[in-house]
Amino acid sequence: MYQVAALLSLPQREVDQLISMANAQAQFQERYSSQSDYRRSGQSSATNALHTAYAALGLQADATPAEIKRRYRKLMSENHPDKLIAEGVPDELLRVGTERAQEITAAYEVIQESRGLK
Repeated sequence: MYQVAALLSLPQREVDQLISMANAQAQFQERYSSQSDYRRSGQSSATNALHTAYAALGLQADATPAEIKRRYRKLMSENHPDKLIAEGVPDELLRVGTERAQEITAAYEVIQESRGLK
């Protein structure tokens, strides 16, 4: 992946962040697929869920509400199923985009709830 990134003139730091975000989104979806699971979890698990949610959006815990919303909207713009359908992506990529959109939304909701913004 780093060789491809180098050919595209992408800094390794950005590639690392993208990989980290994708891994966190997958972990978040597996562990905290529903808000009820998040609410029932203990303090340690809730803290871990929140940390994973920030990582899934590629943010730090000290991000402002405006930064969080901006990142959420950007990621949803890139992964929203309706947009992918309009672009004519193959069914497999549409399925992946739909899953990522769900993960992004779940992470955003956990952050919003933890901050009392929902």
